[in-house]
Amino acid sequence: MSIYARTRPFVRARPPRLERARPYNPSFVAGRLAAITGGSGFVGSHAAEELLRRGWRVRALARRPESPGWLRGLDVELVRGDVRERGGLEALVAGADAVVHAAGQTSARSAEEYWRANAEGTRNVADAVRSAAPAAHVVLVSSLAAAGPSRDGQPVTAETVPRPVSPYGRSKLGGEEALRASGVPFTILRPSAVYGPRETAIRDLFLAASRGFVPVLGGGRPRIQLVYAADLAAAIAAAAGRGARGETLFAAHPEVLDYRRIAETLARLRRPPARLFPVPAAFVRGAGAVVGFFTAFASGPPVFNREKAEELLQPAWTCDVSHAQVTLGEPFTTDFVRGAEATYAWYRQMGWIGRSARSEAAL
Repeated sequence: MSIYARTRPFVRARPPRLERARPYNPSFVAGRLAAITGGSGFVGSHAAEELLRRGWRVRALARRPESPGWLRGLDVELVRGDVRERGGLEALVAGADAVVHAAGQTSARSAEEYWRANAEGTRNVADAVRSAAPAAHVVLVSSLAAAGPSRDGQPVTAETVPRPVSPYGRSKLGGEEALRASGVPFTILRPSAVYGPRETAIRDLFLAASRGFVPVLGGGRPRIQLVYAADLAAAIAAAAGRGARGETLFAAHPEVLDYRRIAETLARLRRPPARLFPVPAAFVRGAGAVVGFFTAFASGPPVFNREKAEELLQPAWTCDVSHAQVTLGEPFTTDFVRGAEATYAWYRQMGWIGRSARSEAAL
């Protein structure tokens, strides 16, 4: 997320050519090798870029190598596969020095679907590492949802007993437990809510701001920490390079924001500033129930439902990042003002939101 405190290639207005993302070639040898799952997605692609920037060779798992998503144009080897199936995972991790498991499912039709992707998927990756690369260091990109929300206003720490409040959180905790039980060297990162270029869920808030209004959920009182995608990528790469310590680290910017402050920051991204639109907690819960009911009949996973509404309305999602800041070289440098400006500018540049409102960052 300064946006300019650290040089990072987070803006690509035109997708580069495909041919540099190449099929897996076991004869290719150069430098340390990082194998990554979820590399074509939001977080994984930022991690792949950061690893390449730090001199790693990167090999990535892709369900469709011919359509590598955000890996398009990067010097990355591709292996066909899916973490829900064991086939392809040993080829992915063979010879790797580090394995970054960034694949995960954030929306699903059932608890079983979450569990298969996030818990069993992690188990499959750990099994492949144990078989084909037993000395490799596994960096698991888990979630703050695995620990659960803050209790009594206190930030969650690695010593806090996990109390996830959703099927998603329970499945991510299941993945952590599978990794710990596997016997392979590991580091677990628990990011808070991630935002930045390429993100498609929180984008709706930026879209609303561009149209002149920003919702203030739950009276604006819930508190949260956020993490900018490029900062999280720096943490992932630092963890991979540091080596396995069997640690669980939280990944978030230290600043704690309430929903009103987030909304005010988003409103100022345009001129004139967008208006704030209060959305009571009861309405959020009702919308979750209604949307969840109707999307139950759709073919894909729900974008919003009762469980996601309850996660949003928890009093606080805060965590202690002091240990991570020290051990990973202070990767969390981008506060929300700068990160929001960079993200908004990127969305506009890519045409993901309209250009009718001018970004303050460009004035």
